[in-house]
Order: sequence, then C-alpha cells, then structure tokens
Amino acid sequence: MLYMVSDASEPVRFLSAGNLTNEDQFLHARRTLQSCEFLSVTKGILHIQSGQRSYHLGPGQFVLLFPGECHFGTRASQGELSFYWTHFRFGSEDSSVLSESRAGALFLEENHPRYILPETGTLSPNSRVNVLFVQLLDLAKRLGSLSSTQCSYAQSTLLLEVTHECFFRHHLMQRSEKIPLGIADLMEWLQLNFDTTLSVADIAEKFGYHPSYLTSVFKRCSGCTITEYINRQRIQVAKNLLTSTPKLTLAEIAGQVGIGDEKYFMRLFKRYEGITATAYREAFSLKKKNRA
Repeated sequence: MLYMVSDASEPVRFLSAGNLTNEDQFLHARRTLQSCEFLSVTKGILHIQSGQRSYHLGPGQFVLLFPGECHFGTRASQGELSFYWTHFRFGSEDSSVLSESRAGALFLEENHPRYILPETGTLSPNSRVNVLFVQLLDLAKRLGSLSSTQCSYAQSTLLLEVTHECFFRHHLMQRSEKIPLGIADLMEWLQLNFDTTLSVADIAEKFGYHPSYLTSVFKRCSGCTITEYINRQRIQVAKNLLTSTPKLTLAEIAGQVGIGDEKYFMRLFKRYEGITATAYREAFSLKKKNRA
C-alpha cells in the first residue's frame, strides 16, 4: 500500500469537485493530470487504473490518483454508478509517496501535522468523509467564484478526515497503550454494528466483561458511555443518509440506523447537531452534479 504524505500546516489548494452519476456503461477517460484526484464511490462499481495499479471500487470505497500518472477506465460500469470526485494540489511542495511503514513513522510525530492519504481504502459505515464531500460541493455551488479559499479549507478538512479514519483508526488506536486492546476491538465492533439492539449487559457478555466494569473502563477510554457512543455512530450515519438519499423519509432513516421511534430520532439528532434533521438536509441541498 502506498501513501501520499504532505505537510498539513497549510491548506491544500482546491481546484474543482463534483458528483458524477451514470445510468450504465461509464468508462473513465484516459488522462494524466498534474493535480491529485480523490474519488469516493457511493453506488455501483468503478473500474480504474492509475500507473500500474488497477482498482475495482464499490460503494464505500475510494481511490487517490497520484499526480503525473496516467489513469483510465479499464472496464465499463454495469448499471448505475455514482461517485464524488475532487481535484486539488497540496499547499506545500514537501509532498511524497511513501510505503505504509514510512508513513506510519511520520504519523506518530505529534508536533508535525500531515496529510497521510492511502492510495485506496474502505470507509466505515459511519464515515464523515461523504458528508464532508456534500458540504464541499454545496459550498462550491453556493459561493461560485468566491468559494476558492473556503473550499480549500473544506477540502483540507475532508483530507484530514481520511487521514484520521484510514490511518489513525486502523493503526494508531490498536497500538495505543492508553486503550486496552479489548476495548479498542469493542469500539471497532460498535462502529460496524451501530444499529444493534443489544443492551449494555448483552454487549458486556459478548466481549467477556462484567457490565459495571465495562461501563467504567469504556467511559474512561472514550470519554462517553457505550449508549452515547452508539448514538453518535447512528447520528453520523444518519447525516450521510440525509445528504445522499433525499428520497428517504426521516422515519426510514431512523429505522436504518437502528432507532425505531422517529420522534426519538429527531430529538437525538437535534441534541447532537444543534439543528433538526430536516434543517440539516436542507442546509446541504446544493451540489454540483455531472452526468456521463
């Protein structure tokens, strides 16, 4: 696995972004750019090659196309395809492509923030990346030519989120001496099973803990209770659904994130986000789409 690494003390330079949708037989054009391109697939399968590396990306997966490499579609898509895309350049000239081990060593340097972006990966179900994509597209669409600086900072936030999720979550947290390995495993499991109906007692039994001990150690490690941790994952997934699936009702979204009561879901969303779910959806209703 290769990683693109650059100084994060200054924002990247935003160039363009969009949301491509295609009903069938999409084939990415062959081209070589001097900028980076980040693609995040939400529907269908995207077949693409960059340099000598070939990717077949499904929903929830992404790819970072390195500058100066020829990239092109290797096979036409079958059925509907949709993905977010953005072009950008790093603000610092100090950027390089490194192996995973070398990138990991740099990540542990706490006093030197960096973008550490894997060439490809899979986002967690509660990832904030696509929500940040929607916000970026909305900002670019709403402000037009005035959005350059703000979009650069929004783009930087998105890339730092990728760094956090795909490097921190899978590498640093597992090695942290402050979080017992069993609790780290539990956090990972809760991120994937946020819609579970299990009680804290059931979860404690599943992972071999006494409920009282688990409650105490989990709060000490995460800063919140297990119930609150699960609810935060649920609201994050709900934010993704609100911005990416306008046809879903609030009741349907509540059900998909494991909350059977729509009114409770609405109260919970307002508590965590400070606005209603409806207002959140409407706030990010603008975004650039392109069809091919």
